[in-house]
Amino acid sequence: MLKILVRVLLLLIVIAISAYFYIFRKQELAVRFIPNEFEHCGKTISVGDKSYEEIVSWLKKNKNDWVLSYVTYVPRMVYRHPAFIVNVLEDGVVVSYKTDYGYPQYARTMAHSLNTQCAPNS
Repeated sequence: MLKILVRVLLLLIVIAISAYFYIFRKQELAVRFIPNEFEHCGKTISVGDKSYEEIVSWLKKNKNDWVLSYVTYVPRMVYRHPAFIVNVLEDGVVVSYKTDYGYPQYARTMAHSLNTQCAPNS
């Protein structure tokens, strides 16, 4: 009986570890879902706007090594669209976008040169 319990416990541990590494694996951001416009700093920005081009360019250059995140982040510098949200933090970026399975949230902690505050009169 003890051997069976030990085997079941080991199996559960292996399953738990495998699930952890599967869920928190590095993933690629689906840049194909980036919308043509965002609500940002109280106005709509789109292709041709410096703020839009900056965030889209950064996302495309940094589309690898994102981690699925279940943490709620305080909004800092938000680029908002009904199907795609980018939250620029001082030490990273958080992205959430609509998929067939809901709105997964991905985070990437790293130094960046993106603005973290709206410019005056913007």
